[in-house]
Amino acid sequence: MDLKKLLYFVTIVEEGQITRAAQRLHIAQPPLSLQLRSLEEELGVTLIDRGNKKFEITPTGWTLYKRAKEVLHSIDGMVTEIQEQHKGMRGKLSIGTVMSCVPYLPSVIKRFQEAYPLVSFQLWEDDSYRVEELLQNKTIELGLVRLPLQSELAAQTPDVAIHRLQTEPLVAVPPSGWEPFQGSNVSLAELCRHPLLILRGQGDYGVYHRFTDACKIEGTEPNIVCESPDVSTLMLLAESGIGIAVVPRSALLLRREPVPYAEIAPLIASDTAIITLKDPYLSKAARNFKQLLIESIASSRFNR
Repeated sequence: MDLKKLLYFVTIVEEGQITRAAQRLHIAQPPLSLQLRSLEEELGVTLIDRGNKKFEITPTGWTLYKRAKEVLHSIDGMVTEIQEQHKGMRGKLSIGTVMSCVPYLPSVIKRFQEAYPLVSFQLWEDDSYRVEELLQNKTIELGLVRLPLQSELAAQTPDVAIHRLQTEPLVAVPPSGWEPFQGSNVSLAELCRHPLLILRGQGDYGVYHRFTDACKIEGTEPNIVCESPDVSTLMLLAESGIGIAVVPRSALLLRREPVPYAEIAPLIASDTAIITLKDPYLSKAARNFKQLLIESIASSRFNR
């Protein structure tokens, strides 16, 4: 059935006569009468009793009017929803993030929701290896990871677009009440004399490997008592007095109150990046969120 015929019929009913309906629709009266007759023939019913110069909607006509209104309203809603989704104003945005980058997200999501309240989120938290896999499988639209990617190590990143965000140092976070360091810096040799809690994911090379490689170069053996892919777990264990957490500096954003920490010398750096697929279409919501995330990290107190 032609939706235009339904629109014409609804307009005729609401105006109470074909002449006024034709004026509202900006068409001539005879073509509108033909459209009404065509609709009745298509349905095999009389919708409007036009005998003896009367204009009376039949019971069948009222039923069609109500149903046609529902259909047209649904179509309008569908068009609005599609347009809003295209503009990044509606829909679901799937994001993958390494757990050590989760601290960046709360403020960005809050700002994004204020701008686009009809967009909901699906968050996947894992290490960079798994986040890249989720992206390749198109489970997520964008990922927040630590470099290098596994595909980078294998020289196989043609499908993945990488937007580098920042380079941040690893820092040492001692348990509450501990004073193992003198000043705001600690040498790697001094740090390795204490029990350490290290961030480690499934990938072939990450924070753990950067740290242990630096230890080898310095000729020192780290006293690692715990490895975990969850930075919040390491921070909690450190707070409990189990050891010193060695984490990216952004992990300090997990705490509302300032956290004592020491810079490690020599510097051990970790790079963060946003990854997306190159070829598939990236939704407007994903593009808007990506831009907001870039701006947020650029203005972070740890990136000044």
